[in-house]
Amino acid sequence: MEETDNSSSHPYYPRDLLIPHFKANELSQVQLLITVFGTFAVVFIATWLYSGTLKRRLPISISQRLVICWFALCGCIHSVLEGYFGIYHSVIAGDQNILSQLWKEYGKGDSRYIISDNFTVCMENITAWFEGPGCFLVAYALLNRKSYRYVAQMLVSMGQLYGCTLYFVTEVRDGFIHSKMWHPLYFWFYFVFLNMFWMVIPFCMIVQAASHLIGAQAARDAENTKGKNSKKRK
Repeated sequence: MEETDNSSSHPYYPRDLLIPHFKANELSQVQLLITVFGTFAVVFIATWLYSGTLKRRLPISISQRLVICWFALCGCIHSVLEGYFGIYHSVIAGDQNILSQLWKEYGKGDSRYIISDNFTVCMENITAWFEGPGCFLVAYALLNRKSYRYVAQMLVSMGQLYGCTLYFVTEVRDGFIHSKMWHPLYFWFYFVFLNMFWMVIPFCMIVQAASHLIGAQAARDAENTKGKNSKKRK
């Protein structure tokens, strides 16, 4: 599904982008996709298996284990993949490191990752250095039932949702010029489908965390009211 254009030496949009240091990937598209999604699967499965070993001492439901796997996977993606982009964004177009090649492949769906777009660089650095460790903290807190786990879950998820919302709306305002509109792989799969995970799931995580926090506050208020009423009767 590679696309080329004789008017340019690269496959990115808009077609008149100047990327003089661009070098085509050495690995094929299939190799890159198998590598990245295979790695994601390994992280997810390893976390799932590890969380299962803790059921002996802590009650962890299937839904809780899935949430823990989500945050562990996000932590790896934010810290490693996006962290790499934040540091090496200026050389990715001409580099053959496997992470550079992954970004060059993804760039076919959003060339902002190839041209060191200011918003994208800033967003990804914030995501890597704050959201990445934050995701690991949430996974740890959920695994060990820390009292701050739902506060951390809400804060991290709000950061993810806000960042991804800005990611989409800035491209909408640019007129979707950084990809071939409606392309089934590059536009719909790379740009829309993959990023929608960070819209839908963080929203659900915010709702879940809010419900737990509201419940905890309601229980505390009821306890305080009961205590005050007891004192009055005395």
